[in-house]
Amino acid sequence: MSAYPELLQITNRFYYYLDEFRYQDLAALMREDGVWHRQGKVLKGRAQVIAALEERPRTQRIRHVITNAFLSEEGDNAADLVAYLTAYKYDDGKPIKGAPTIDGPFRLLLVKKRFARSGGKWLIAESAGTPEFEFRGR
Repeated sequence: MSAYPELLQITNRFYYYLDEFRYQDLAALMREDGVWHRQGKVLKGRAQVIAALEERPRTQRIRHVITNAFLSEEGDNAADLVAYLTAYKYDDGKPIKGAPTIDGPFRLLLVKKRFARSGGKWLIAESAGTPEFEFRGR
């Protein structure tokens, strides 16, 4: 049976937790020694991931939308997921009330996640996003 539904759920939760500033929950989806290639930095381990995310401004609203996801490799204890991620972002430096108006997407990334299963549980071993498009007016 394919691990795809479970790995897609983990991926969606990862970005939801990121959007909601739930960094402990996000890090719990990763292996203790997991690696995240994020914005030109290599974050190694849960503590580095959380520390980097705590620097994000709390005045921003950002939403990550995952599409076109598929497993490029799948084994009993390892799998690779590939997807497109479209990010929408708003931040005027003030607390947000209601739905802000934006001009369009912020960027589109090609996301690759490597998963490892240990003790019957899938965790993110490595994650990377490569910018494919930057949008005007952001």
